[in-house]
Amino acid sequence: MVELVDTLGLEPSAARRGGSTPSIPTNQNKMRKKSFLFNFLLCLHIPLISLDNEFVFSKYQNLKNYEIKQKSFCKKRSPLSRIIWLEDFITPSLSESDWSYEISNGFIHRGRYISGWGNEELQYYQEGKGANFTNDNLFIENGFLKIQPIFHKDGFKEFKYTSARINTKNKLSFNPSTRLTFCFKAPKGTGAWPAFWLMPSNSFDWPQGGEIDILEHRGRISNVVSSALHFGKSPSEKSTLVGEVSIPEYVNFQEYFHSITFEWKDNLLNFYLDEAEPYWQIDSESKFFKEFGFPFNSSFYLIINVAVGGIYDQSRVDSKAFCMDKFCSNKSDPDHARFIVDWIEYSNIED
Repeated sequence: MVELVDTLGLEPSAARRGGSTPSIPTNQNKMRKKSFLFNFLLCLHIPLISLDNEFVFSKYQNLKNYEIKQKSFCKKRSPLSRIIWLEDFITPSLSESDWSYEISNGFIHRGRYISGWGNEELQYYQEGKGANFTNDNLFIENGFLKIQPIFHKDGFKEFKYTSARINTKNKLSFNPSTRLTFCFKAPKGTGAWPAFWLMPSNSFDWPQGGEIDILEHRGRISNVVSSALHFGKSPSEKSTLVGEVSIPEYVNFQEYFHSITFEWKDNLLNFYLDEAEPYWQIDSESKFFKEFGFPFNSSFYLIINVAVGGIYDQSRVDSKAFCMDKFCSNKSDPDHARFIVDWIEYSNIED
């Protein structure tokens, strides 16, 4: 077990495949579009094999519930008797006992500074300050956690964008035999890259301990989100499994709240959107784990962030899509440029 050097207090496990979300190679775009069409017409769940050991599963989900006009399609809350930890954001203060900030535009790995978090990301992550432990990029308002990347026309330090990234490392851990659910709304605009994801509580060189990306979203595509698993021996000898789910545009992720649930059992992973059957499930006996094994039966910690640019959407960025100041005064509806989290629930799985 080798621990990354972390002299700046940054997130060492960010030395990943190159992102907090799955990076689909450009030469697979035609194959992925074809899969979306098959799934739309036939409701199949078809894996596509890429040349760099990356496998994509796509599914289209259209629930009867989506025809009912409402602001939130999030799943029902669990009974209190099953809840292990709940984050409701009912006060304007972010809990310092649960959360820590990650700062800068990169990290130190084996004495070398890796900029852009290894993903060509453009943002500088700011620290939490003051009694509320928040900042211009991350704050709690009216019972919602809001993360807003800000475009700085005149620059911030040497960067054009700032944002926020928080984690529960050494404070809260998450383990199998549980469910982890997020009720959220995604930011709108090319270049916005929000994510909920898990990294191993113990230190490993990425991706030996595995990485579980529960949610990732491209800001220019309003009705698609994805999940991913990363695992292997090294960044050049690994596998990536991606599960994508699309929904009707009229109930897209940027205008309405949806929930994503990661159900975690020993040797079995299920991913759910709203009140539905899993859009993606995979177990340790799958052929995909024969080469590198299944590293997901251990303890992990949670990360929430919004990146700007990066390889997840082929470095596309539209600066006009982002807030220009802490008030987001350039937007008629500032919340459209924010990653908004209503609640997070960590619960036991009922028998």
